[in-house]
Amino acid sequence: MWLAYCGLVFLRDNEVGRRVAPHLRAGERVLDLGAGTGLISRWLARRIGIKPSLADLVRYRNRCREFPFLEMADPFQVPAADGSFDASLLLFVLHHNRYEAQSKVLTEAARLAAQRIIALEDTPEVRVEWGCNVLWDKLLNLRHGVPTPFAFRTRDEWLGVFMEHGLATVHVESYRPKWPTLGTYRHTLFVLEPEQQ
Repeated sequence: MWLAYCGLVFLRDNEVGRRVAPHLRAGERVLDLGAGTGLISRWLARRIGIKPSLADLVRYRNRCREFPFLEMADPFQVPAADGSFDASLLLFVLHHNRYEAQSKVLTEAARLAAQRIIALEDTPEVRVEWGCNVLWDKLLNLRHGVPTPFAFRTRDEWLGVFMEHGLATVHVESYRPKWPTLGTYRHTLFVLEPEQQ
């Protein structure tokens, strides 16, 4: 059972990493905000040579320990100066916050990123997808006790939120992930830059 789980995690890391990698460059300082275990950052560091820092409220026991870790005492504040990183990653982070708190997380990611934010979110579009998304979100987060308020948005709803925050969307890509959710709902990758750039 454990080996099967590890295999699915590895397949997921490959799938997510391949989507995110084209939007980062070797040597960039990248903040993985809400990093969890940091496995995606490890994948990106090994494949393209980014310099990741991890930030989270929780010190996961199985967290990658080779990268700097910024422990957050406040869920909406990372202990780092404005523009400390070239990019901020928000990989499946925003929907783990209630709708009214998502703006605070996005504002903090924008404060820290000098160039871009890369957000990857669950974006169910129809009722069946929403139901599958709720089921998988609960199941996949039980182990770590991550909050699951099921605060999903559609792709278009997210685009509206980003625009309200003065972020220009320079790339959008929706797809059905194979691992571990077997294509039952959509993910969308958003690459965002401050509008003044």
